Amino acid sequence: MFYLALHMVLLLSVALLIGVWVGGWVAKWHYARESAQCLTELAGLRRNYQDATADNAYLRSKTRQLEKVLRKIGTPPAESEYGEFLELRKTLEKTRREYQVLLEQYHQQEKILADERREWQRHQQALVTIQTSPLTAESLCASITDMPPPLAGRYDDLTRIQGISQQLASHLKALGIVTYRQVAEFTTDDMQHIQRIIGTERYQPPEGWVQNARALC
Repeated sequence: MFYLALHMVLLLSVALLIGVWVGGWVAKWHYARESAQCLTELAGLRRNYQDATADNAYLRSKTRQLEKVLRKIGTPPAESEYGEFLELRKTLEKTRREYQVLLEQYHQQEKILADERREWQRHQQALVTIQTSPLTAESLCASITDMPPPLAGRYDDLTRIQGISQQLASHLKALGIVTYRQVAEFTTDDMQHIQRIIGTERYQPPEGWVQNARALC
């Protein structure tokens, strides 16, 4: 009986060590993936900013050309220069149309740049949240192992649940939550784990997910 108890203790100890190791590996993998995604999107924002800067420089160059044309035609032409005046007038109209198009493109680039800047700030906040997350490997492992397993080969569209965005659905998928049934069987402890992992300041708290998931099952 003593040997049996000793074997059970050893097996439980090994299982605990394996669980801690797996939890730590999952936490590192999740952190590395989120960091790589944030860095990739940050590089994209930098490229968009450079493109917007280049478009702005091009717009300024065209504006200076337009100013030169306006100064050139500011003096009424003589009769001998009437043909040249007509050509300059056509050039002016063409340049004005190009200026309007470039101005619209410039405003669009400004809007895109503002959106990219907000997106970059949001991902910076997400990266800081991940870096400062108080979760330990043991709690993350426990939160994953407590979730009900998905059916083999079944993946539901979690974005149909009110309050779950595409990015949040990706986070849940990384935790192994891929079906409506899993969300419908959330307990209070499960929801607390989810809130600690995703951060309640960025997403809607998951209290209403269970009712929506049960309706979709």
